[in-house]
Amino acid sequence: MAAPAVVRFGIAGMDHWYAGFAALRGIAAHDGAVVTAAAHRKTAYLEAIARDYDIPYTTDDYHAIVRRDDVDAVVAACTTAEAPALCEEAARHGKHIICVKPMALTLDAADGVVAAVERAGVGFYPLEAIQTSGSAAQQYAKWLQEGRIGRPISATVIRRGGLPTQEWPGVHVARTWWLDASQAPGGGWIDHAIYDVHMLRRLLGAEVVRVTGATANLVHKDIPFEDFGVATITFDNGVVATLEVTWSSGPESGMHAFHLVGTEGQIATDGISGKLAVRGNFAPWQGWVLSDSSRSPSGDSVSLMADFVRNGTPLPATVEDGRQNLAVCLAFYEAARDDRVVALP
Repeated sequence: MAAPAVVRFGIAGMDHWYAGFAALRGIAAHDGAVVTAAAHRKTAYLEAIARDYDIPYTTDDYHAIVRRDDVDAVVAACTTAEAPALCEEAARHGKHIICVKPMALTLDAADGVVAAVERAGVGFYPLEAIQTSGSAAQQYAKWLQEGRIGRPISATVIRRGGLPTQEWPGVHVARTWWLDASQAPGGGWIDHAIYDVHMLRRLLGAEVVRVTGATANLVHKDIPFEDFGVATITFDNGVVATLEVTWSSGPESGMHAFHLVGTEGQIATDGISGKLAVRGNFAPWQGWVLSDSSRSPSGDSVSLMADFVRNGTPLPATVEDGRQNLAVCLAFYEAARDDRVVALP
């Protein structure tokens, strides 16, 4: 079958509206992509995106999107609980998939998606991988390949954010689906730590073998999930990483810091000042070198999927990555709950 000149995208849900709007903007900006159909459970929100992005077909039935003949790739920006069934049906209909993070509530559900995707031979891109496609992460990977900081030995990631109370841009509610234990597998830690689990796996070219850590409700005592989590993760190449990720910061106080230490240098980003600092084999400079970290922190899932469908360019992350990232996160929750170290296969 000839590759399409234009990849037709269907949006199956806008519950994860951050991802949904990013996809819509990416499609609108791409010469080889168009959105042909969209679904969302709230009519007013659906009508707004249909008007703003000129979407010809809309429905409140998410599964109707994956059955349409005018859809080549599905953006499953639905809740995590809904994603497995939606992705499995999309695969059965031969649709390529960009999937919400995490991809499932449980590993059993994730395994069902893996089997369906592999059986159908369709592309699957887990959205937690998007950070590794940004120019900043690609620069870090290049420096590691060049030996600029020697052999990596440890990493620290800090992400601080507030409670996710927006169900739509500017619309705050008491309980979003991110705060519903039937719709998401965890809270303030997995919500953003899953990005860093994937990024470290890719940067280090290594897999997680042990996880331990702790969770707490430091501020929000009345939610079903943690608002604070800190994990210690050991990789099979010996690198030890600390991931502290929270929902316990106040409004407008979010930040993200990344620090990778090697035997001959370091890479550090300051999530407040926006500065990037490096030291190591960066001749002619000696010691710490400070610069503006203005490079794109994230890539574009639409471009990656369009290139895959049109040109056969391999996706930089797969359904197996989505499954493994979820496995690490669920192992952390098990370790925190039982106050022990959990080993991964």
